[in-house]
Amino acid sequence: MKKTSLKELFEAVFKIEGEKIEVKQLALIKLIDELGFGICRDEASPYNNQLLHKVDNLIEIYNEKNLAFKLIQLMKKSDVDPRFIEKFVRGCSGYVASNKLQLLKTIELDLIRDTRTETFTPYMNVMVKITANGYEILDYKNLQGSVLSDSRVKRDFTEVDTSEGCNFKEFCKLITGKNDKRFESLMSMMGYLLHNNKESQENKAIIIYDALLGNRSTANGGSGKSLLINGAIKQLRNVVQIDGKRYERRSNRFVYQGVEPSTNVISFDDVNSNFNFEDIFSVLTGDIEIEKKGLQSFVIDYKHAPKFVITSNQEVKMPLGASSNRRKLDLIIDNFFDDDNRPNDYFNEVFFSSDWDDDKFNRFFKFMLECSVLYHKKGVFSYTSPELQNSKIKGIVGEEMFKFFENELVDFYDEWIEKWEALDELRSFYKLKLTSHEFTKKIKKYCDIKGLVYSEKNSGGKLEFMVSVPKSKDTKRKVHQDHVDEETGEVTTIEEQISNDVESVINQLPNE
Repeated sequence: MKKTSLKELFEAVFKIEGEKIEVKQLALIKLIDELGFGICRDEASPYNNQLLHKVDNLIEIYNEKNLAFKLIQLMKKSDVDPRFIEKFVRGCSGYVASNKLQLLKTIELDLIRDTRTETFTPYMNVMVKITANGYEILDYKNLQGSVLSDSRVKRDFTEVDTSEGCNFKEFCKLITGKNDKRFESLMSMMGYLLHNNKESQENKAIIIYDALLGNRSTANGGSGKSLLINGAIKQLRNVVQIDGKRYERRSNRFVYQGVEPSTNVISFDDVNSNFNFEDIFSVLTGDIEIEKKGLQSFVIDYKHAPKFVITSNQEVKMPLGASSNRRKLDLIIDNFFDDDNRPNDYFNEVFFSSDWDDDKFNRFFKFMLECSVLYHKKGVFSYTSPELQNSKIKGIVGEEMFKFFENELVDFYDEWIEKWEALDELRSFYKLKLTSHEFTKKIKKYCDIKGLVYSEKNSGGKLEFMVSVPKSKDTKRKVHQDHVDEETGEVTTIEEQISNDVESVINQLPNE
């Protein structure tokens, strides 16, 4: 629309009668309509009844105040009579009231969304489509659908030949011990988080741990976990960060109030001991309802609901067994970086800041494309070595108890052991002061991580336990006894245990 014609359209909105100036409401609605504004009329959409602006397949979300400001700015740029501008400023809240804007045309939200086999990354200048075969660059004007303006990467994309020379890529290699398999696992998880589609039933939260786990009194931070999500992923996707240190289970009704329909990733950063992984089970595998204080709640459909990341310096609390395992993937990163050796100092630059020129950003974008292509080729997967597994166990149960499990317990697999005998040895030889309950919690955790089967029985007041190796990779055979909780006295019957085991096996079957 040319400047002169825009001026004429604006001035046609106003009528002068003597010294009195009136606004012709229908003419104003026509002008707003021609500028590309309209209303979403889709009851199934979280944008229902929302004011939208669409030009060249780009859609921007507006409200009445944004619209009034834009119209005033356009009138000033178009040299509209100052008397008209003054009239509009004085009464703009009435002229663009929501009930009057309902006269605007309908704008269809035909958004381009990721599919099971495609990831779309919108930049300021172009759209990039990624599949297992590579990527292609698309012009916005030629798209068969629309893109939300605020979902675009806030930079232009320029193709480069290689990602080599990208210091963030080198950072990822360092925190995975320069192990090719671990590095590839990290890349698959980055590609998974960049992909905004859950139809493949990958209902996994990524839990990022330090290789040197701390406990409630010690925490080994500064390893660079936040650079992966609140640094790298946030450059390309909409990330909402929730402060895990302030998480309170009892008051989590509005925990997601910062989430918008366009949010792609929810990051629980550095969670505390109050956080329980079980709290997010339902939103990992279903729709997510967003409640905001004083506002209408809305629901994000499961297919395009945000993915979840949890970072922690200590073990995340969760139920043992298949219900947790099938909903998570652990990413364990080396403590190559710490408070005395930060990435900023090591690389002599601040990632994703003004220190980075276009070349550095484009090499980073190239690496992210490689992560997405890898994900589409191989899916998302974790890497576990005996060394990483043992490091995690030591952080949870402690060095001395780990030695006991590895050196003493292994000789008595598939045998019943009296619990007090094991406790006496821990107290006398390993100098550990443990209650029976503490011992049970730690040995169960050890068995869960190692893939062993823990059983126990109470016979005539004598508590016994047994650790056994599963008979096959797919099926775990347990010796079932009525289980009595040592603290509460609650009994879990044989029938209940068998029912739990059947559910566990079913949950481990592959999705169709």
